[in-house]
Parts: sequence; C-alpha cells; structure tokens
Amino acid sequence: MAEFIVRHVIHILRSRIQYTIILPYLALIVLVLLVGSGIAITLVAGSWQERFNNQLGQIARRLAEELALREISSIAYLGQIVYTAANADTGTPSVIEAMTLRDTDGLAVAVGGLWTLGQINEKVSPDRLIIFDETGATLLDWESSPTSGEPVQYASTNVAGLLPIEEVLRAEQTPSGTNDVLGTPYSGLIAFRRPDGSDVVHFFTVAPVYTRAGEGEIARLLGGVFIAQRLDHILMTLQARSQADVIAILANDGAVLVTTTPTNTQPALRLKPAQIETLVAMNEQGNCLDIGLLSGETATAVQSMTLLSCSLLTTVRLDEQEYQLVYAPFLIRGLQYGYFAVGLSRDVLLSVWAGSRNVVIGITVVLVVMSVLVGYGVARRITHPIDELVAVADAVSAGDFAQRSNVRDENELGRLALAVNQMTSILLHLYETSRQLNQERRVEVVLQIAITSAVDLVPGIEAIALLPGPAGWNFRLRPAAPLPYATLTRYRWTALPPQEDRLTATIETVCAEHGIVGLLTVPLRRDRQMVGMLIFAHTEQGLSAAVLPHIQAIADMTAVTLVNAIEYELAQHESERQRAILAAIDDGVIVTDADGRIILLNTAAERLLQPIVPVHGELLLRDLPPEIRVSHSELFGRADRVIAVGKRFLTVRKTPMRQSNGDVVGEVMVLHDNTNAVRLDRAKTDVIATIAQELRFSLTDVRDYFNLLQRTSHQFDAEQLRALGNVQQRLFDIINLVNNMALLAQLEAGQIKVHLQATELAQLVETTISPLRTVFTERGVQITLALPLDLPMVMADRELLQHALYQVLDNARRYVTQGRVLISAGVEGNDIWLSMSDTGPAIPTDVAGLLFTQFQRHDNSSQRSGELGLPIARHLLELQGGSINVRSTPGQGCTFTIRLRRVEE
Repeated sequence: MAEFIVRHVIHILRSRIQYTIILPYLALIVLVLLVGSGIAITLVAGSWQERFNNQLGQIARRLAEELALREISSIAYLGQIVYTAANADTGTPSVIEAMTLRDTDGLAVAVGGLWTLGQINEKVSPDRLIIFDETGATLLDWESSPTSGEPVQYASTNVAGLLPIEEVLRAEQTPSGTNDVLGTPYSGLIAFRRPDGSDVVHFFTVAPVYTRAGEGEIARLLGGVFIAQRLDHILMTLQARSQADVIAILANDGAVLVTTTPTNTQPALRLKPAQIETLVAMNEQGNCLDIGLLSGETATAVQSMTLLSCSLLTTVRLDEQEYQLVYAPFLIRGLQYGYFAVGLSRDVLLSVWAGSRNVVIGITVVLVVMSVLVGYGVARRITHPIDELVAVADAVSAGDFAQRSNVRDENELGRLALAVNQMTSILLHLYETSRQLNQERRVEVVLQIAITSAVDLVPGIEAIALLPGPAGWNFRLRPAAPLPYATLTRYRWTALPPQEDRLTATIETVCAEHGIVGLLTVPLRRDRQMVGMLIFAHTEQGLSAAVLPHIQAIADMTAVTLVNAIEYELAQHESERQRAILAAIDDGVIVTDADGRIILLNTAAERLLQPIVPVHGELLLRDLPPEIRVSHSELFGRADRVIAVGKRFLTVRKTPMRQSNGDVVGEVMVLHDNTNAVRLDRAKTDVIATIAQELRFSLTDVRDYFNLLQRTSHQFDAEQLRALGNVQQRLFDIINLVNNMALLAQLEAGQIKVHLQATELAQLVETTISPLRTVFTERGVQITLALPLDLPMVMADRELLQHALYQVLDNARRYVTQGRVLISAGVEGNDIWLSMSDTGPAIPTDVAGLLFTQFQRHDNSSQRSGELGLPIARHLLELQGGSINVRSTPGQGCTFTIRLRRVEE
C-alpha cells in the first residue's frame, strides 16, 4: 500500500507542469537557505573548533617542551654526580675516586646528598640511580622508597646486557635522525620488572664516567651513571601542571605504555595501523596537515598546527565521554621511541555548537515555509493556461485531431495556443513521414516514402535524386516512376558545375526537354561538400505558395535521409574494396574495436594463427596467443620484437585507431612471419658460443705456457721483459674478448638469470676498480672517487652489476692514456646515477647513438669504439631495470652515466 501511494505521488508530480516550475524554485530556495544556515553553523562551529584546536596544540607543544627540559635537567644532574669532589673534613671521596677504588661505601656517602636534592627537584626526581663499572657490574643501585626518604638498595646486579649500557661502555656517540651525533649521554625508555611480575616503564638518562687525565695522559673509562624516573609519575606531574585531561605514551606499534586515564580506556587510546601509516608518511614527506580525521568517528575541521613533528588529530570516547586527542611522535634526542597523546574533553565545544545550530535551524524552517506559500501562488498563475494546452496535446496524441485550445489570453501563452491549433495536423503528417524515412537506408525506398507523403498535398508530384555512381553522375528514381521521369536515367555526367545555381539551371534544362515543370531542388551536402541534388517535379503544374513550405519540409527530411543512404552505399563499397585488398596481403592483419572484439581477420592472419583461432563464435582479443617469449637479436644488428606461436616466430606491430578527436576506437595489428630469420640468428649464436668455448680451452693452454715462461723471466734483458709484458697484455685482452663473446651468446640465448637484491653501490665500485688501479697508475692516470657517504642502496644483481661496471672501466683502460678518471654518484628522484668521466678521446656524434647496440671500431685509433664491452654492459643493466648513456665533448673526454633503481625503505 505504501509503495502504491509513493508511486501515485511521483506520478502526480511528474504529470503537472506547475510542480515542474514550483519544485525547482522551492528546491533552489531551500538549497540557498540550507547553504546559508550551513555556512552560519560552520562559521560558528569553526571558530570554536579553531580555539579548541589551538588550545590543544599549545598543550601538546608544552608537553614536548617539558619532556625535553626533563632530559636536559637529567643530563645536568648526572654531571653533578660525576663531578662531585672529595670532602677532606668528612673523609668522603669523590665519585671518580670511589669508582676507581670500587669503594661502594664511599660512593654511597658521596652521592647521598645529591640523591636527596634530586628528590625535591621535580624536573629530576629520580626513581632509580645506578652507578656501574666498565664491565657493567653495579657499584651502587638505589631505588626510591614510597614509604620512607631512604632509598632501597640492591646488591650484586649487573647491567651489562642492557643496550644503552653497552653503547656507553663502547663510548659510542648518541645518534640522531639526521645522522648527526648529540654527544655521549644516552636517553630513552626502559622497563624494570617489579617483584609482582609487572613492568614499569621509566625515562632514563645514562652517561659515561672517565678518569681525570693529566697532561699527556689518556682518560680511561671507569663506567657510567644511570638515572631513571617512572614514566607514570612524569605524566601525572605534567598533567597537574597543564590543562590536559588525557596524557598517554604509546609504543611504536600503537600500544599504550603509560596513561593518566584508567586502565579500561587503553584500547580506545591505541593507535590503529592505518593511523600509524599516515603519521609515518606525513613525517617522511615533511608537509604536515597536523589535524585530520582517520578514526572513522565524528569529523572535525582540518586545521594547520605547528608542533615539533607531524601530528594527527582525532576524537575518541572514554567512559562515555568524548575527547579530542593529538597524536605525535615521541622523540628523545632526535630518535622516535613511540608516540605521545594529549587530549581535552569536547563537552564545552559540543554544547556551544548545539545551541547555535538550533537557532539557525529555526530561522531556516520559517523562511522555507514562507517561500513555499509564495512560490505556489506564483506557479499557479503561470501553469493554469499551460494545463489547458497540455490537455489539447494529450487529446491529439490520443487520436482526437479535432481538439483545440480555448486559451484567449493576449500574452505569449495565447499566441502559443493559436499556433498549436494551426500546426497540429501538419506536424502529425510530417512526423509520420520522418519516422518512415529514418527506418530506411536504400535510395529507391527513400524516394518512394517521400512521394507517398507529398502526393497527399500535390497529386502527381515525383521525387528524383541526382547522385554519383560508378560511371558518373546520374538520376535515381523509384522503381514505379512514370515514363517521362524514367527516361531521365539515360543521362550521365562525368563532372557537374561547382556552383549550385548553375547545377540547378542544368537540371531544369534537361527536365524541360521531357515536359517536367514545377521544380523544387534541395542540395545534398556532406561535410559542406555537395554530393547530389533532390528534385521534386511535376509534369502539369507548379507548386503553389500554400503547400510550398510543407513540400519544403518533406524535401529537407528526405535530403538528410538520402545523405545517410549515400554514405551507407559508399561504406559498403569501401568495405568490399578493403576486404579484397587485405585478402591479397601476405602479412596477417587483425583489426579490433575498443572492447577487444576482432572485427577483421584476413586470410594470412588465420593461416599464421592456426590452429588457435576458433572456427565458430565471436573472436576476442584475449583469444589470441600470449607473448610466449621475447627475443632481442641485437648481435647481428637487428632489434625485432618476436613472439612464438606454435612452431612459428611472428613479428607483431600494433597501431591504435583514433578518431578525429583523439579517442581510441580500436587497434590494428600486423603479423609478419619471421621464422627463418629467428632460426638463422639462433644458428649464429650457437656458432659464436661454440667458437668461444673452443677458444677458452686453447687460451687456457697458452696462458699456462706463458706462466711457465714468466718463471724464467730473470734470464731476460729489459727489451725482452717489455715484449713479454706486451704479450701478457694482449693475452689478457684476447681472454677478455672470448669471455665477452661467450657472455653475449648467453644473453642472446636468454640464459642469464637475474637475482635482484639491495646492493651497496660504493663498496661494489671499490671492489670493481681495485684490480685496475695498478694499470691506471702505471699509465699516470689518476682515479678519483666522489661518492656520497649517505648514498642509498640500489636494487641490482651484484655479480651482473659488477661485470657491467668492469666493462665501462675496461673501456677507459683501453683508451685513457693520461689525465684522470672521475667516478661520482648521486640521487635523482627514485633513481641512483653513477657517472664515470675520463679524459680519453671523444666519441664521434654519428657513432654515439650506436655505441651500445652493435660492433663499433674505427680505422682512426684516436677515436674510441664500443667493441663488445659496452653492448654487454647496456644489456646487463637493462636486465636489472637500469640504463646507460654517454655524453662526449671534443677535447674534454667522455662521461658514461649509469642509472639504477634505489631501494625503497
């Protein structure tokens, strides 16, 4: 029942124009009022929210500052303990003397006063004091007692296993997030196990203690001093001094370590993984939006706040009360130990917002009601005459052509009613004609429909079309045309006058010869070009002025349909011609539409893809074979993209089909049978691999004989030793060439396996250049490394990358006889670049583009060439996702630049 009522109401709203007028008007008024009230509510709420956010941000900043001041105070307190002097009157030794002599009793007396002073200093107030020797054994271990002023003493403890203690004993500097150092004291968080098994988190500071070194002496590490304050005591103190309702310290995984709220509220305070990821991302980017909603609860406005680091603002409910919290990284000496959170209750903010909202909503409701009443009255005065016109239109559409409008107003609506009464019959007649024309694409049938419609107005009228044909321009008529008109079909024109008036005069002359008069001509145009002429003619009478507009309307509709029919015929002829052409092409041609359906597949494509192409059913692009293997045959100067389909190897070229506006409507693929060329390349690669293997065996024997000859080199004079060195160098070059030929054959055969991993680039460069340093030094070539210390790691195959670097350096070894070789690196976006600049001969411009793709050697020895090393280096780098290029300046040498992907943390 309810559904029926809803449908009925919707029908009424859609059937009456008064509702069409009034509803948008009312909707606009209501929208304006709602937007205005929304803006007012937003401004009021935003103002209070901004004050609330600023207050919360100030509390967060004060908390961060208080934690930093407490660390500074702790470091100063450690200094007081370490530099406590001896008291000759009481016989109390200094702390350093007591630690040197391991005098635990004297040490307790020496620091007793400072312990008492620290307890009344709220910025220090140590809960734990530990003094240990260089082995980590404790000389003094005190903990504050909750019941008395005297500390609880622990004996025979060892803190050597604690990480901060170990770092102090190793005299390491405190690191920071920027790779700087902040000195020898360490600060952080640590948990001590209580007798009941619970862990209590402390904020600690530890510093080393050295002996006093005299002149010319080296200070010796005696141990260190460690103080810690319970984190829950610190938070309670900070909350009492601030306006915060909630303070919490969380671990890096978002778990709550310490909070000033009850234990049952910890799950609500925990940071979600998505919030942690957002905080990490904001702090890495450094472009902070300090307030944002990521908890999925009540939305708050996004504001900008300046804290010590990027923070996250959200709302939570604790014990049925809503709080607004700020989460920010908890930093100690530049390192993150988790997150801290501060919060305020939103009760005051919500009450102010609710009061403002009620006032604005009340005013909005009153204005909406008044707008509805005024709008209804205005719409009624406009829609009453329109309702009567609609009733006439409904009657006519139902078949009652005698129905007329009774509107007699002297305004626009009255004139509209008169026009409706006059045009009803004519419009219906033209509508029927238009509907019949739109359903046809054959010229003769279109002419028959036009004559049937026009003969009701002018008996004996005939429609003729002058259209292009295979033998020229000729007349086209309906099949049952009378004899005087049928004789026109014998006329042919190879060319027509370009001007429309001259063409009309020519047609009138031809028609007059056959007794045809009363012409009405309509040009047929496509893309602003005249493609024919439509003629309405009569053999006995002309066209009167009364019926001329109606005949003109029929002619215009017929002309549009004829143009479409001409285009359809031309498309049919063009399609047949293209199919004949494609059938004669030896290469396979595949045409697909935007949805991946294959709309054209020539005979050659069917032959090349057999037996994969299905015989029946719709063929889709995904039905074609995938790319089984990609072969790069660059050894012999060709770079074809080949896929294997069965026993054939095909070269595939793809070209998108685009419309005039640039939209892609399909794709054309050309398949070329490249089987013989691929088999020839494989044969060549196998021959080279076989030759390289045989040469390796022979060169191994030659190298052994040469090593035997070198053992008797003490019997040679200087000239013979020099010749022996040249022979050794040539032997080394030949072995390197054979190894490169074997490696290149493996690359061509796809036998190289790539194992990508994070690789230290600077270390790899040093390892690669080490065996070549002697050769460069003997030539007087200086090698300079300019690699940043903080250079990120690269994602590469260590062995293949080292081989590629060696090929580039070996090229420099061949051609750089003096000067220097500079190796530098840096970061650019997500890439790491490594440049090797030398002072060797320049590379000709016409050769630089081919240096890495095929053999390059010149008769001029002053010009360097690629040989096999550089093509191998390029191929090895591309297997790892890298690249290499060269830049050469005459007189200044060459610079080879390698780019690799950096490792993302």
